[in-house]
This record gives sequence, C-alpha cells and structure tokens, in this order.
Amino acid sequence: MSKKAYLPVKQKQVSTLIFEQLRDNIFRGQLSPGEQLLPERELANTMQVSRTSVRNAITQLITMGYLETRQGKGTFVVDRRETVANNPFANIISPGRSSVDELLEYRIGLGTHGVTLAAERATESDIKFLESVMEKSGKIGASVQEETEADIAFHMGIAYATHNMVYVDLTRQFYEYMFYRLKELHSIMYDIKANLDQIEQQHAAILAGIKSHDPDAARASILYHIEFLRDVLREQNTV
Repeated sequence: MSKKAYLPVKQKQVSTLIFEQLRDNIFRGQLSPGEQLLPERELANTMQVSRTSVRNAITQLITMGYLETRQGKGTFVVDRRETVANNPFANIISPGRSSVDELLEYRIGLGTHGVTLAAERATESDIKFLESVMEKSGKIGASVQEETEADIAFHMGIAYATHNMVYVDLTRQFYEYMFYRLKELHSIMYDIKANLDQIEQQHAAILAGIKSHDPDAARASILYHIEFLRDVLREQNTV
C-alpha cells in the first residue's frame, strides 16, 4: 500500500484540551450558571499547564458565549437563563406560536435520536455522570428548582454522551428554554410526588438502555417518558 494512504497523527494543543475540559464541565453542569472560574494562575497550577494555554482556552469560551468577564471581578460561567430572549427557540415557542404539546412532540424526535447515539457511544465516564445525577434527584425535601436542575443535568448528560457537539449545544438551548420559560410545568411535574416518582423510574429505564448499549431499549424508554409528560399535561389542560 502506498505511503500516501497514511497521514501524520497530530496531538491536540494543550489549550484545546483545556477548552474541551472546561466546556464539558459547563455542559454537564459541573460548572454552574453564574459560577466564577478560578483565577488563571490558580487554574494553570491546578491543571499543571501554562497560563497562556489557560488564557487561550478561556478566550475561546468567551468568544463562544459560554464564559464572560466582569470588570474587576473575574471570569464567570454565563447564566443563560438571564439571556433566554436570545435563545433561538424563544420566537418559535413564544405564546400563540406553538403549544406545549407541540414542544413535547418535537422533543420526541430530539430525544429518541439522542438516546440512540448515547446508547451507541456512551463511555464509562458518561454513564458514571448520569448515575451521579440520578443519585441526587428525587431526594426528600428537594425543591422544585433542584429537581428542575437535576432533570436538565440528566438530559444534558444524555446529550453529551452522543459526543456530537452540535447536538449538545442545540439540546442545551432547547432544554434551557423549555425549563426556564415554561415555569407553569414545574409545579405539575415536580411538586406532585406521584409524577416525580414516575419520572424517576422512567429516567432509570432510559439510563439502563444507555448503560447496556441497547439503542432500541433506550428509544422505547424515552418515548414512554415523553408521552407520559404529554398525558400529564393534557390532564391538567395545559397543552
């Protein structure tokens, strides 16, 4: 075989690896909205890299809208809940343009495609993250806000397990808009214990499909989950 069939293997730049780690932490909720990053020097020491590499990674994340600098205060994770008006889904899902049921109907396609990829591609670290989110959700005394955050983290964990960053970013924007704009859903879904128990069981079934790398089981589980949500909303006349 000709040598032309082989290409040099290039190592990623350190700044790219730092960028990916910080971005992943933001997507997975390990860096929360509004949370302040460590100072560049401390971050460089912790990650055992140069300050220049850290600065280049942070600059890229700022350019992409994931981080922001505040004069005299430092660098913070952008709280996209405060900038929801700029979300591309905002106009589509505005009152009078579409119903909640239509939103969930769209979510079927988004969700089933995502769990299919996740079941095929999920790594051990992806599965561990989803398991850790499951352990935190459904706890006695958890607030509606805490349950909402756990739900977003779970579905974003699935999105990240696709290892398709276009899918991850679109899913993030969809879920942020869905959960933070449609606040009337919160009390229905998370304040009623019977509903919360059902959702926890459904999440466990979805995770089982991903964990066993069974796309068919994962798709069936998330479809059942979304149809359950639609049925609850129909009963409450909020569709």
